[in-house]
Amino acid sequence: MSNSIERKKMWINAIRNTFEQSELDIEKTLKYLNSYEIDKALREAVSDKKLKRKLERRQEKLNAHFVWTPEKVEKLRNFNDKMWFRYKEAYDEVCRLKKEFDERFANGDKNYASYDIRTEFWYNCEDGLSEKEEKLWEDLCEESVFWGPEFAEITGRTPLKSFEEEMLEDGHSWNEYPFNSPELDDICIHYFMHDIFNHNHTYSLEDLMKMKPENFSWQVNISLEHWGKSVRR
Repeated sequence: MSNSIERKKMWINAIRNTFEQSELDIEKTLKYLNSYEIDKALREAVSDKKLKRKLERRQEKLNAHFVWTPEKVEKLRNFNDKMWFRYKEAYDEVCRLKKEFDERFANGDKNYASYDIRTEFWYNCEDGLSEKEEKLWEDLCEESVFWGPEFAEITGRTPLKSFEEEMLEDGHSWNEYPFNSPELDDICIHYFMHDIFNHNHTYSLEDLMKMKPENFSWQVNISLEHWGKSVRR
């Protein structure tokens, strides 16, 4: 049986390897947790890490065997177009909030001297799935985080450009993995699609064929200089 000092060292090393936190953050974490809570958190973190890797391997396997057909290309085209508008909704809300916050600061409200506006998306799985399918989609949703449009600054700078202007200036098509197939050369994949199906290492192209743009939800997270709040959309 290890003593308390050895046990604490074990926790620190395990948490550092699992969470990739600095030692200072780990010490702060340990300060407020008892041994049972630390062990429980660690077991959950290790389990989450294993799940993430399992979903990554699943994505790699399914994408490697995915074959584009005309019907699937059309499904992607429609999905890509609709997600462009979902992303635009969030971007327009960020612009509206920035304009409102700058006006409040100009009128003397110092609470808006600095702020951070961030949007977050997530996918809601369909109802009526089998127990096995429901568990899979819950895992995919749980392990996927999509950051949408965001803005952070001290007020007084130039207003944000319109979404259309921003996209035109970007001028980049994200036809990268898993959208780097010749069949998709005439489709301009936008960044948000790249974020969903590449960066998260969760959803596969087979999943995309089953997903619906309207099943994505998003929220705005607002942090002001002295407080923060979250508003769901």
